Amino acid sequence: MINKTFSKGDLLEIISIFGIDIPNANHMDKLRLSITLWSELNNLEKIPEDNEIYMIKNLSELKEYLQKKNPDKILSVKQKQKIMRFTKEVIVYCNNGFNLDYSIFNSYEEIHIPMTDISIHGDIPSVRRSIKLLNEDPNLKEKIVPVISNKMKKQLEKKKNKKVKTYYGLIRKEGNFIIEFN
Repeated sequence: MINKTFSKGDLLEIISIFGIDIPNANHMDKLRLSITLWSELNNLEKIPEDNEIYMIKNLSELKEYLQKKNPDKILSVKQKQKIMRFTKEVIVYCNNGFNLDYSIFNSYEEIHIPMTDISIHGDIPSVRRSIKLLNEDPNLKEKIVPVISNKMKKQLEKKKNKKVKTYYGLIRKEGNFIIEFN
């Protein structure tokens, strides 16, 4: 059975990536969709390999993945709120010129040690932002690198390539382009 930590959106994404044929999947509720997906997986002999997001090579790995807790949802609501409050304070510290007097922190260690621990939750936007700002601190001895899942890396890459801005009818697009002159 599929673990309940997977949302309907997660299940629909898995159906799409692995090309599993479930008619009207978008119109099913989460419970019905998970039951249908699990029975469909039991009827399949093999699935296409995914080397980009889930790194799943075969059907048994997918079943094992779905039976365990969703690795993207490892934080409880309280834990996430605690992280969000801390990162908010780090952002305030950074925006005030990296001055401890204008923050709730008493030492640089009070910021650096917890921030290093929190960096494993790099899929959370405020964690990435606070780390990016904190890495600009001249008092920081070593840079902190957020740990970002493959799924989030792909989403960020798509978002970066899709940036389109308009100014008074002028359209500005960011990304890689090939211009050919004939």
